[in-house]
Amino acid sequence: MRKKIKLAFLINSLRFGGVEKGTVTRFNNFSNREFNKGLVYLKNDEHLLPQIKKENGIVWCPKFKKGLDLSGLLRLSSWIKEFQPDIILCVNTYPLFFGYIARLLSRSKSKLFVSFHSTALSEREDRLVRYIYRFFFNRTDRIIYVSTTQRAYWESRGMRRDLATVIHNGVDTKYFFNQYSFNEISTLRKRYNFGANDFLIGICAALRPEKQHEDLIKAIAILKEEGISAKCLVIGDGPRRAAIEENIAAIGLERDAVIVGFQADVRLMIAICDCMAIVSHQVETFSNAALESMAMGKPMVMSAIGGAAEQVQDGVNGYLFPAGDVEALAEALRKLVDTVHREELGKRAREVVVRDFGLSTMLVKYAKLFRSK
Repeated sequence: MRKKIKLAFLINSLRFGGVEKGTVTRFNNFSNREFNKGLVYLKNDEHLLPQIKKENGIVWCPKFKKGLDLSGLLRLSSWIKEFQPDIILCVNTYPLFFGYIARLLSRSKSKLFVSFHSTALSEREDRLVRYIYRFFFNRTDRIIYVSTTQRAYWESRGMRRDLATVIHNGVDTKYFFNQYSFNEISTLRKRYNFGANDFLIGICAALRPEKQHEDLIKAIAILKEEGISAKCLVIGDGPRRAAIEENIAAIGLERDAVIVGFQADVRLMIAICDCMAIVSHQVETFSNAALESMAMGKPMVMSAIGGAAEQVQDGVNGYLFPAGDVEALAEALRKLVDTVHREELGKRAREVVVRDFGLSTMLVKYAKLFRSK
């Protein structure tokens, strides 16, 4: 029997977000027979903590404060020295910075991997990656990208090619499967005053500035002016909720756009929608939310950023549009009003996820990479 690999996940926090949710999924599903696992979240934001299967390993928070927290760094270093991981998997830049230093302080001989989930960043963040964090990226044992587009983007900005590998995100296609009855779907639609013939567009994303929910609200207003009974279901919560609600009211869509807040289980919410949208202007490198919706048989309308083109083939299983172009977004949504066309694209969307982006496929690739090191 092969020796278990001691694997430590290092993430910024457990706030609600795609990267955080994906990390929790990996921690929960890496084989306990192959891995002895620990998950460390640096900042005490525990929104996703109830979703962690704690029987799968150690879960701990060193309670980092803002900025360069030396006391938090020392606590992390002590934990690494005690746990003695074979591999430290840092998720994005902030954990990489502290993980690198903590490993040095602990005199650990563990391998240092980083999984990177960002592409186009703000000007300030881009400078930080290129001029500061790049030093740490290029001194890891492996840089794991989540899309080929992302890999090319960062290698053009100085990341070492010889350290790179691409492992696409994956979702559990047995869990994300639309098996809800007509009654369940119609009952929930009625609860939010959506009719059976309404064209219901869903968006599942934290209510943060970069997600640009307002673009979708504007596109729905355009469709309604054309006589299309377009409605919007906003799944998620966050700091911009009040601002988005004000925007909905200002456009006069109070009866047409509903924010349902954070949902621990989004499946039925997705199931009642006719299609799903992601309208971000940045950040979406390879969207887990898109994969979940596609696995539920929903065609995606996505802004053409990051790895979106690796998930959606335009006109085959969804539509892409230039980020920030509300007219193009409305045009893409307009194509999905036709029920037959929409259902055909939704069927193909699920087929793509089952074939290429299943959870087990992703986990096997990670395990193979860890074993090779």
